[in-house]
Amino acid sequence: MSLHSPSQATLWQTLLPAAMVGTDKKTVAAPLLDGAVGALLAQVQAQAAQPALALLQMAGVLAVCERAGWQGQAPATPGSGAAACAIGPEEWVPLEPGDLHSCLHWLLTEAPQRLQIELFQRLHAARRRLPVGVLPLALDTGSRSTALRPSLVAVLGERGRWLARHSSHWRYAIGTADSAPAATRWQEGTLAQRVQLLQEERATDPASARQRLQAALPDLPAKERADLVAVLHTGLSADDEALLTTLAQQDRGREVRQNARALLVQLPTSAPTLRAIARVQVCLEQARPGDWRLEPPQAPGEDWKVEGLEAERPKHESMGERAWWLYQLARQVPLAWWPQHTGMAPDALVQWASQGDWHEALVRAWLDVLKMAPETAWCHAFLEHWPGKLLRESPATVLALLPAADREPYWLRTLQAMGKAQVGGLDEVLQQIVAAYPPGQHLSLALSQQLLEKLPLYLHRYYHLPLAELCCVLHPDTLAPLLAQAQQQHSEDQAPGQALAQALRHSLPVLLARRAFAQLPAA
Repeated sequence: MSLHSPSQATLWQTLLPAAMVGTDKKTVAAPLLDGAVGALLAQVQAQAAQPALALLQMAGVLAVCERAGWQGQAPATPGSGAAACAIGPEEWVPLEPGDLHSCLHWLLTEAPQRLQIELFQRLHAARRRLPVGVLPLALDTGSRSTALRPSLVAVLGERGRWLARHSSHWRYAIGTADSAPAATRWQEGTLAQRVQLLQEERATDPASARQRLQAALPDLPAKERADLVAVLHTGLSADDEALLTTLAQQDRGREVRQNARALLVQLPTSAPTLRAIARVQVCLEQARPGDWRLEPPQAPGEDWKVEGLEAERPKHESMGERAWWLYQLARQVPLAWWPQHTGMAPDALVQWASQGDWHEALVRAWLDVLKMAPETAWCHAFLEHWPGKLLRESPATVLALLPAADREPYWLRTLQAMGKAQVGGLDEVLQQIVAAYPPGQHLSLALSQQLLEKLPLYLHRYYHLPLAELCCVLHPDTLAPLLAQAQQQHSEDQAPGQALAQALRHSLPVLLARRAFAQLPAA
């Protein structure tokens, strides 16, 4: 009988009371189970020197049996008997033997997370699935990290999805093939698959996607509603206003309401946005041409609650009460309204805000809106006049909003001006760069070369640098010489003048894996 079947749910519950309050207050009871496992549990309880020891040993027995997946009978194999009937035909071929096979175990267990995601992305692009032998390991890895799951599930294949149905820890991977009909993917797919389906449909038929989502919302938990509502950003139009307004005002989930309001801000003619603009406009006064004064409300408005505006400042909030009110008002106003109304460009507005008493409220509100709807001019304004500690985020947050071609000039200028005296800032630049590039995206060749030129200035502090993460994002053309250096140091003890090679030794598996990625066959 499987430990994951509903009839076995009480096994762990038998041990929980004593585990929660202590064995000195609650007698340990052995779970009742037939067969060899039941006999072993009874023997553990009878022979343990202390009740607490008995509890721990019985929990260990159950954990081992749970990982085994089955007890009391031979496990069904994917290729035999009725079990094979539950597995649909595979659409993709498994990963072929080669260099990537030799580092698969490391990739699934010890590699940086961005490299694991890139592995799954590469396999998906090549229409390859994971080999059967590593499926349990891959499913275990996905159970420990939600960030890995969307890309992992895509390369499990039918056998991986079949396997996921046999462990409660792997249920996250139960879904359907990406090639299945839309209705099947929506009804039976994972949350990640439904998000992907909704994004695809919003790009081609926004109205149908909205209707599909609207019909499903009443039956979904809050977290799924929030994630799916955020997809309405694709193909957003005035036709979405009615649904978003209803969600912003009536949905039970806080995150759902926040996502709906953030999307309404991007509809400049929507009724909620026009009301928000009117509230902020009252706070702005022009003393003379080009001289704007800002004065937050003296008291909250009667209509604030229905608009999602909180009159009471949270206890953990660093801003004062009126600044808190202004912050909430300003983050419901489109960024484009500020230049239109004041005649100031984003760069001038950020500087103007820094000279007033309500600096923090404004820049935090503007950044909230910017993250939902990036605008290049506002990104440059923030980067050129970063408000320092007023923001919880770092400049990397804004850099990540820019197109790749617009990000790198900032880092190139910083690196080119960096001499030995300023090299202490290299770790901050590296952290920004690594944070700004999502898995699977790499730096340009020029930026990669500039980074590698500066690294020798930092020899004595390599232990501070995220070298493994850096090796994940460097341009592919820079990897061969780095790999040669790392392998040389790997085969020779510390040689004079080989400090960088010594540091790269710890990143050798990353470099080998990326070389193997490049050798994957095309789809």
